[in-house]
Amino acid sequence: MKNYIVGFLLSITLLFFLNSCGNNASSIENEYLGKLPSLEKQYFNEMEEKEKEVKECTDMEDAFTLTKELELLKEELQNNINEYSEANPIANSLPFRALPETQYTIKDVVVNKASAGNLNIKFLLTINEDIKNKYGGIVKNFFIYFKAQDSKGNDISKTITVAANFKNQKMTAGLEHEVFGSWQNKATRNMEDFSKIVEIDRAEYDKTK
Repeated sequence: MKNYIVGFLLSITLLFFLNSCGNNASSIENEYLGKLPSLEKQYFNEMEEKEKEVKECTDMEDAFTLTKELELLKEELQNNINEYSEANPIANSLPFRALPETQYTIKDVVVNKASAGNLNIKFLLTINEDIKNKYGGIVKNFFIYFKAQDSKGNDISKTITVAANFKNQKMTAGLEHEVFGSWQNKATRNMEDFSKIVEIDRAEYDKTK
């Protein structure tokens, strides 16, 4: 009987927990990324709080309940964000600022795919002149380094990253090329006020390493 009562109370607790998560969803909607950053931020905060509760809990039964809640929260994170992304695809181009005087032209920047914990960005570009290495050979791999800024022109934390495409294709003049880069939760949860993508040079990128 005791096990039955404990199981019943656990089920009620988990049901209440899931309902409360859905009812408290963030309503902040970014002009370009929709509610995706807010969803990532909301669930990160809830998971962090729940992980802290599990770590600090000294009662075995309570720890078991909290651990199950954490597992369900992680599952809900993935399901809710994936369902939101499928129902609200980001079809418009993202604003960007390219570096001046490069050997290529970035024509467009779009979201390639959005899923829980991963925002994949695609750069479409044209190679204007042969891109050569220091030995005079034409390079086959190409990188674009970039970050995100908010509406006030401030850099958004944890967004410096790199886009690449290892097709083993020579970067010759006239080539239409695509490169891909991703932001994980540590970046997207800070992007509720995302305004644009900014291309940066390798030196600025290396400072984050």
